[in-house]
Amino acid sequence: MIDTAAILRATREFSMARHADTAPCHDFSHVERVLATAERLALEEGADPFVVSLAALLHDIGRGLEPRLGPLPDRHEELSVEIAGPFLEARGLPRSVIDAVLDAILNHRHRRGRTPSSIEAKCLYDADKLDSLGAVGVARAYLWLGEHGRSVHYTAESWAGVDPANNATENDSIQREWQIKLSGLKDALYTESGRALAAGRHERMRLFLADMELEVRGEA
Repeated sequence: MIDTAAILRATREFSMARHADTAPCHDFSHVERVLATAERLALEEGADPFVVSLAALLHDIGRGLEPRLGPLPDRHEELSVEIAGPFLEARGLPRSVIDAVLDAILNHRHRRGRTPSSIEAKCLYDADKLDSLGAVGVARAYLWLGEHGRSVHYTAESWAGVDPANNATENDSIQREWQIKLSGLKDALYTESGRALAAGRHERMRLFLADMELEVRGEA
């Protein structure tokens, strides 16, 4: 008999330790929010809650390694799988559970061209993306921009002609991110429950950015 509660406690402690030196935008509070949302989606979508919870807790544990990898490309999902595999094996979990968790972790990123296929992977994917929308999405965007020396507002002219695939820091802003990615995120999620949550978060973020446009022009 697997003591799922004990394994989840150990996984939480392991994840918290792995996030000790990650930047605020992807610190352990991000993991906690993704976990809460993923658990909700798992319940509503009929996914395996144990697999989803494990995957949510472990999905970003490789992020702390990225700054030490020099010129290698951002691949935290692959690093997370490399770290999570031995940890899960040491817990004595069935191979089917381990494989399902690792599959969800590997496929939670949209920038690699991977597509989540299992309902558990879809729940994690959607929960992770939902943390980029709404009030939390605004807060996280400004955490990231502050870390990289960017400002509060940029006009569309400032990134005109820049390839949408160009992720260079000097082109980044919450306004550009909304235009090229975040505004379409609500329609790019995989679960019905996730899309329902995204609709409200989308509107709250849209209204915030609309109000900002008025305020920077002194109109409100």
